[in-house]
Amino acid sequence: MLTLSDPTALIPLSVALGIGLLVGTERERHKGNGPQRRSAGIRTFTGAAMLGFAAQSLSTPWLVSTALLALGALSMSAYQQSRRNDPGLTSEVAILLTCLLGALSRPSPELAATMGIALAAILAAREEMHRFVHQVITEQELKDVIVFLAAALILLPLSPDLYTGPFLAINPHDLARFVVAVMSISALGYMAKRTLGVQAGMALTGFAGGFISSTATILAMGQASKREPQVLHAAAMGAVLSTISTMVQLGFLISILIPGILAGMLLPIGSGCCTAGLYAVWLHKAHPAQLSPPNWDLKGHAFEHKTTLMLSLAVLSITIMTAALNHWMGKLGVLIASMLAGLVDAHSSVASMSSLLNKGQSSPAQAQLAILLAVSTNTLSKAAVAIGAGGKAFALLILPGLLLVITAVWLGAWASPWTIGFTGTP
Repeated sequence: MLTLSDPTALIPLSVALGIGLLVGTERERHKGNGPQRRSAGIRTFTGAAMLGFAAQSLSTPWLVSTALLALGALSMSAYQQSRRNDPGLTSEVAILLTCLLGALSRPSPELAATMGIALAAILAAREEMHRFVHQVITEQELKDVIVFLAAALILLPLSPDLYTGPFLAINPHDLARFVVAVMSISALGYMAKRTLGVQAGMALTGFAGGFISSTATILAMGQASKREPQVLHAAAMGAVLSTISTMVQLGFLISILIPGILAGMLLPIGSGCCTAGLYAVWLHKAHPAQLSPPNWDLKGHAFEHKTTLMLSLAVLSITIMTAALNHWMGKLGVLIASMLAGLVDAHSSVASMSSLLNKGQSSPAQAQLAILLAVSTNTLSKAAVAIGAGGKAFALLILPGLLLVITAVWLGAWASPWTIGFTGTP
């Protein structure tokens, strides 16, 4: 039992008192005035915290439970009188939790203090939380959050970290980690797009959209330039800037899945980003235009479920195909598989090469070359999309930029002092 002769006894007591005062102060400001005011304020909450602390300090197992039952009965009695004016149960739940936190202050004052501050912050942010739920986030976005949390908190931890399937090519944990990483980046890009809004212009909107899919962004920009020719140059600039975000995304995935080759990929990726940025600046200087995008709906999916599923299946297929070609044809087969993968998505090659590296069936040099080839063939896909979606005028602005970017990537790989030689030696 704690006694005042023990200097450490004042710490949990102060924490319990602080929690009651903090939460009680917030509730006091919202209890109202007059005969219809809520029953619990600063004194009641402080007393509830001290009640929990005292019950826990007496070391009687059933005392805390009895205190909670008595406090719950009093809270329900008060609720019966105030529910016509305020049908919510926030204060009633908060006072029970405050009592529990007071009890928790004795064995774990740090955890109790953290939870008390979090409780007070949640109660104080009532208006902002209600506005966010009802006015800011859409129903579809809420569903996307649930899907993402299910993938990150359930699918990823439960995925076995072992190689199975044809040619022992599939690692469910690595595949789940890749999908969660792509979903995270797509969600961040979507949030940036929502935050920037139409005032940011097509340039920044294109950059944010590139985190979701650079190819899809180029498609959207090309279609916009066809519908509204006056935004042709702005759309072209947004399309070029989307290649920067896809390069950043590539570097992020490499840092997670293949950190051993990140140093050798920094200069190629950085060169591509700088070249794309300079070309976009040239477009803006040479062809100043209205940068406001057309009437696009900036609300939608944080990440496209169908696209995410298709990407997962593509990564799975490409991983198996790469392992099979590596088994049958060796290094040449891996490079062929990476080039084919790049036609679908440049990032999928990162997952397949990570699988081969982890099993010792490939070298870092081979992984670098395979990823660079995938980026190259992906550039061809973007060029084809630009021609098909935007027509000749849009393609004439985009194709030189894409050519300069991929050239800068290969020059960066050639010049980088950290690039592992493609023969396999640093």
